Amino acid sequence: MMRGAGRVVSMAVLAALLIGLSAGMARAQVQAGSIDANLSVEGIGSEDRRGRRIVSGYVYNRRAGTYAADVLLLVEALDGSGQVVGSTTAYVMGDVPPSNRSYFEVKAPAPAASYRVTVRSVAWRGYGAGGG
Repeated sequence: MMRGAGRVVSMAVLAALLIGLSAGMARAQVQAGSIDANLSVEGIGSEDRRGRRIVSGYVYNRRAGTYAADVLLLVEALDGSGQVVGSTTAYVMGDVPPSNRSYFEVKAPAPAASYRVTVRSVAWRGYGAGGG
């Protein structure tokens, strides 16, 4: 009987640890913007498994027949009053497919109350590899 009770206690301790760990990973709000109405950004500021601050999310491409290539993001760290306290740029890996989305993950430029992610530049390309 004691063996079953020990498992219940162990499971309760494990659950409490997991809740405590996830509570320690504060999530920061992300504001989004874009130079092109066909692109939008959705993201969140958090910590990765190693405890590093990151900003991650998706870039959405609303164009039906065109890939968004070489998408450059500006990530800004904002303090409680909305002032920029750090910034960095990063490219979205690969192209953002037509009418679809692509994931991004960027090392946060500084600890912050919130972040702003803006699409700074994009190159549009159609289907096909070209060349020939």
